[in-house]
Amino acid sequence: MRLPTILSGPVIRRVDPSTIYIWIALSRQIEIDAQLFQIDITGTDEENKYILLDIHTETKVFKAGEQLFIYLVKISPADSNFPPCTLLGYDLIFKRGRFVNNLGSYNLLNPDSPRSIVYGDLKYPSFYLNHENEPTNLLYGSCRKPHGQGDDALFAADVLVENKHLDLLERPNALFLMGDQIYADDVADPLFPILTELGKGLIGDSEIGKLHELLPENLYTQLHQVNGRQFLIKHLANFSTRKGDNHLITLGEYAAIYLFSWSPEIWDYIHENELLLSFQQLQEKNKLHFKLDKDEKTRLKELSMLEARYDEQIENIRDFVVSLSAARRLMANTPTYMIFDDHDMTDDWNISEKWTSSVRESSLGKHIIGNGLTAYWLFQGWGNEPEGFDQTFFQKVNSYIASTSIDSASYNDGLNYLWNYHSWHFIAPTVPKTVFLDTRTQREFDPRPKAIKLGRMIEETTRTPLLISKEGWEAISQKLIQSGWKSKTPLNIVSPTPFYGMGLIESFLHKYVYPFKVLGFPVQTSFDFDGWKYNGKGFHAFINQIASWDPAYCVLLSGDVHFSSSVKSEVQFRSGKKHSFYQFTSSPIHNESFTGLWGALMKSVLWLNARKRREQSLYRSCGDSYTLTLGKSDVNPDKRLLWEEKINYHSFEDGSVAETKNSIGYLEVEKGKLENTLLMTVDYGENVE
Repeated sequence: MRLPTILSGPVIRRVDPSTIYIWIALSRQIEIDAQLFQIDITGTDEENKYILLDIHTETKVFKAGEQLFIYLVKISPADSNFPPCTLLGYDLIFKRGRFVNNLGSYNLLNPDSPRSIVYGDLKYPSFYLNHENEPTNLLYGSCRKPHGQGDDALFAADVLVENKHLDLLERPNALFLMGDQIYADDVADPLFPILTELGKGLIGDSEIGKLHELLPENLYTQLHQVNGRQFLIKHLANFSTRKGDNHLITLGEYAAIYLFSWSPEIWDYIHENELLLSFQQLQEKNKLHFKLDKDEKTRLKELSMLEARYDEQIENIRDFVVSLSAARRLMANTPTYMIFDDHDMTDDWNISEKWTSSVRESSLGKHIIGNGLTAYWLFQGWGNEPEGFDQTFFQKVNSYIASTSIDSASYNDGLNYLWNYHSWHFIAPTVPKTVFLDTRTQREFDPRPKAIKLGRMIEETTRTPLLISKEGWEAISQKLIQSGWKSKTPLNIVSPTPFYGMGLIESFLHKYVYPFKVLGFPVQTSFDFDGWKYNGKGFHAFINQIASWDPAYCVLLSGDVHFSSSVKSEVQFRSGKKHSFYQFTSSPIHNESFTGLWGALMKSVLWLNARKRREQSLYRSCGDSYTLTLGKSDVNPDKRLLWEEKINYHSFEDGSVAETKNSIGYLEVEKGKLENTLLMTVDYGENVE
């Protein structure tokens, strides 16, 4: 299997006045250099329009497999800082022996090519650094699944940049991907054989021996069959996902889904090599697993269900592929910062102490999370904060990947290091600075059971965790101080899970959906009680932490919940101090969930309740026991309340306070004025503000 040279990228990653990082994935090891240009967007003289800047280039490469090399190119100015509010263009130079190529050699700089990564008439991919006195324009969103319903909102974001690429007052200067960049636990049937085959080509044979040690011999066949992994995932890995039929397991598979999600070249390779199998070919090649193998009638029924699922998924995938070039161009021209949520590893990742300990005690479960974390670092984490990963980190990850046996010291040392690593949070050097929270590996659990009521039934369940522990907040505060941020100035915070904005959805599920679930009706939602508001102590810790930082105002950006909303909260503390929070949620980018009957019912409920939410403020308070209470309190706050807040939902142009279609947020900030827009593809009509 000879893969294309450029597997994915380039992607602009961390950018500040003194450093620029560019990420790219190649199938072979090549020396990489870079060129940086200052672009005169007002000039008409093409010869003098691109001024070559004097720079220093340092390139690091990590070999993740036989045909997977991850590069991070660091560009520094030779003398002073890079010029702000000026369009900068870049090119990458590839040297191998006497052969020298650039991005144009791979047809990426040809504006007439469908694979071009340049905008308009520019010669190179471009970006800019905004000054603190200039507007800040942020794109933000989460949840992008290849076979998800609806259109890919990254296409709409690419159209925005195309239209604004010469207007530095309105062009986005950062892209925030806030979780579920991949769905490791929910892989489409048509993609599964491709990912397993591509994964082997990327990594090589180093994973084969480990898989044989991790799995019983009698289950090894279904490991490579479509629809064959749910049993392995549930009973051997101890995962809780209900969609694990094709769950990713190997590092190669995790890498392959990233490449497929970001790179049109991979789809070209799949198409040219006829790797996409028909449903009939799956049967002929014995690549289809049957769970209900009792009799011919039962088997035919399952076969029909699987074929219908396959047909629906392949249509969604073909629609998704159309947006790949747009997504790649957007990331090549916009500084991009990313943080994980659960689906980047598996659904319900670290949702409870029981889940975490159970998976950690499973050799297979622990191995899968190790592969997911390794892939996350390679494709997302490394570029967020490159200087935060030292030589020890590189050595541990390399020893984990290179090991051929799960009994080796290098394997276990590297795997334990990844599981115990809790510094995935980072500060993005945007204006104002942005704190990216890790709400998955810094959790604190309460093992006491909690009673819940579903309809007329009362059950006990595990309590929701503190999404960030005391030690986690201390580590975040230390990074924020080291970043140079000062109190009394604005601050952005990215949390994959929203702080506000779930009340309407929660009420709908409780009142209309869960009663049917109790009665035995098949009900599926994309909503988990795994958020900030479900643990009063954790929510108070967040509120209190922000108050101690004391920003001028705080903008909260989130995704996860598969709907978009805007909320303002004004919090008054026992001490009399007040703080304002502005919560903007945008989700999903490509994975509409509230469709069909339940989607229509939920939208009706949202519409009926929208007027009440628009015209009235909601009140919530927190007492000494950390119990969150809805309604305006008549208690003297000096005596019992830790704080009280007033919450207001903001409506979109159509009057709704929540949007469930695929979208990506576009937040414009100028002199403290916030303007939020949801970008959608043209199939949904005009952009919604």
